[in-house]
Formats: sequence, C-alpha cells, structure tokens
Amino acid sequence: MDHFRQNPPGPASKPAIALLGGVFDPPHQGHIDIGLSALELAQVEEVRWIPCAEIPHHKAPPIAPAQARLEMVELICGEIAGFTVDDVEFRRRGPSYTVDTVKSLSEAYPGQTLLWIVGADNARSMARWKSADELWQIAVPIVAPRPGLSQTETGTALLKREDFPYIGDQRWQLFLQWQLPALSKDVSSSEIRSLLRESSDPHQLTEEHPGIPQVIADYLLKGGWYASSQE
Repeated sequence: MDHFRQNPPGPASKPAIALLGGVFDPPHQGHIDIGLSALELAQVEEVRWIPCAEIPHHKAPPIAPAQARLEMVELICGEIAGFTVDDVEFRRRGPSYTVDTVKSLSEAYPGQTLLWIVGADNARSMARWKSADELWQIAVPIVAPRPGLSQTETGTALLKREDFPYIGDQRWQLFLQWQLPALSKDVSSSEIRSLLRESSDPHQLTEEHPGIPQVIADYLLKGGWYASSQE
C-alpha cells in the first residue's frame, strides 16, 4: 500500500491519536491498512482501536461475541507497532455511542487531538450521529475513502459543509486538513463472514484469503461463529 506523509495542520498543533472504532466482526486487513495509513500522518502517535461492546439496538447484532471481537483486535494490535487497543466501551454499560467514548477519551488525554476515523459508507450520516453537535466539537473526523479512488481523490470530498451547521468555519477548515489516502484493496467483514459460512475448506480459506489477517486465523477457526452464522 502506498502511503503519503501529511504535515501537521499548524505549528501550534498538538500530538494526535487516531481512533479506529468499529464492531470488528471480524477485524480484517482493510482495517489494518486504514490504521497503517493513519500512522503515516505526521502528528499521529498511535492508532487506538476501539471495539464496540454493545451496538445501538437499531442495528443488527454482531455474530461473534463481544469478548471474542475484543480479543481478535488485541491479537492484531499486539503484532503491529503503533497500534493499541482500548476497551473503554466494555467498561461502560449500555449501547456504545461514539460521543460517549470521545468524551471519555478527551478527559483522559487532555490537550491531544482526537481523530475519529470514519469509513466512506458512514461519511454522509456522521453529521447526524447521536449528539453530533457535541461529538464533532471534541473529535475531528478523518474519512477513509472507498478503495479504488485515485490518490488525488480524498475522503474530504464526502463531507458537505451544509451537513454541519453547528460547526464554525475555523473548525470546518480543520476537518478539511486531515486526509487519508484511498486504499487499493476492497474487503469487508460481511464478505469474510459469507466466505467462511460457505467455504468447504475454511482452513485453506483463512490461509489464502488476503483479507484475513493470519494472526487471527486460528482464532477464527476455533471460534466457529461464522461457519454456522445465519445472516
């Protein structure tokens, strides 16, 4: 994957933590590549993975248990320098909302810029997330563009100024300054679940599929959640 090095938004800017939240059902190479591209940003000191413990009830529940999804992320983060895992959403009761997580981390790490990585599919809806007017005053969204875009096409093109009437112009410019490059490979958790469910030889699949990180392959097979899932 080709990386670029982005300079800090300004001379007075502070170190940043890139936050990669998700259900991770299961985590895959696309997540890893997004995290690696965030580490290439000059100010980013770490990419903190934040598995969702309990998703809001209007969404379909995950297939794998919450603890299993957390442990798969821990396996990945244990292999790559600059990746860490935070179980903040496992230490809080009730559905996991991004605004609550960001508020908690802001209190724990005062003075650091918090970048919340947003997938391209969620870019247009994030302005309407729960308490979005509060959320985006604390964290800066950084959009991971859909795979296949050219390096001149960025996630900021998916952000529309009119969707954020509660954001001042100065902060809006900050939104536009943070960018991630488009990835070359397209992989999704739903694709991997489907392949594992339909595969006649899951061992060979986990060994050969480029979207399945080898560090979690044995864990996936041992768990067996996706082989018997019904979606």
